[in-house]
Formats: sequence, C-alpha cells, structure tokens
Amino acid sequence: MFKTNDYWEEEFYEYDEKNLDSIYFDNCTFVKCDFSKATFYSCKFTECTFVNCDLSLSLLKFCTFNDVTFTNSKLIGVSWSNCIEPFDIKFDSSNISQNSFHLMDLRAMKFVNCLIKDTGFEECNLERAVFDNCDLELTSFINNSLKKSNFETSRNYLIDPKHNDIEKAQFSLPEALSFLSLLPIKIK
Repeated sequence: MFKTNDYWEEEFYEYDEKNLDSIYFDNCTFVKCDFSKATFYSCKFTECTFVNCDLSLSLLKFCTFNDVTFTNSKLIGVSWSNCIEPFDIKFDSSNISQNSFHLMDLRAMKFVNCLIKDTGFEECNLERAVFDNCDLELTSFINNSLKKSNFETSRNYLIDPKHNDIEKAQFSLPEALSFLSLLPIKIK
C-alpha cells in the first residue's frame, strides 16, 4: 500500500498494511488503521497522530517515535524495547495492556485515561511521567526512576518503594495505601 519511503503531512485512513520497512512519516495522521500483527522495521514517525488504530501484537524493530500521539487506540501486547531514541509518545484514552517497556527513557511521558493492565516497566527512567486517570492493574514497576512522577488520579498500582526510586512522586489516598501491602505487617 505504501508506494514510497517518505511521507509528509499525509492522512492514512483504514490502512491495513502488515509489513512496513524503512518508511519515514512526518506530521502524518493515521485514522482507523489496522496494523495488528504488523512488522515495523526501521520506520520513523515524527509528529504523527494515530486515532482509533489497532497496533496489537505488532513487532517494532529499530523504530523511532518522536512526538507521536495515540488516541483511542488499541496497542495490546506490544514490546517497545527495541525502539530507538528519540522516543516521545503520548497515550490518550488507549489500551496499552500487556506491553513491555524495558530499559527505556520515558521521562515526562504522558499516559492519559489509559488501560495499562499487566504491563511491565523495568529499569526505565520515568521521571516526571504522568499517569492521569489510568488503570494499572497487575502492572509491574521494577528498578525504575519514578522521581517526580504523578499517579494522583490513577488506580490499581502496586509500586514497591524498595525497588523503585519514588522520590517526590505524587500519589493520592486511598490508592497510596497499596504501599502498606508490601510491608511485612498485618493491618486490621
């Protein structure tokens, strides 16, 4: 479907391409595209927007996402760890369950109104990241920097302060009581 390797200010509607190799997208919009189970190899997305798209079970190899927004999209089972910098994504009202973020620089990332169930954040820099009204059920945070990150409006998180740097991170009650469940104590 994609005829060239360079697109600028284009809109793609209901595309369902499954193999994208070395394509550069600048300031493009993707609407209702089905990239589920697609392979993206060495693609670059700069200032792009994905609206109502499905990228579930997509394979991302050596891709760049710079100033990219996913809105009302489904991205289940995606591993972002093989992407290269810059990596700057905003997830808005999307399902990013069963995703993997490993050894990534996610400073100041924004997750807004998202379902982030059973996702792994391991050894990431999440300083100043914002989790605004997100459901983080079964999501694991292991050896991350969460300094100044904001979880005030999110729920179902379980973050072990012994295995994450939570200095000046923001939480709210009653969700912050989840920290107590990690202590060797009984609460009655």
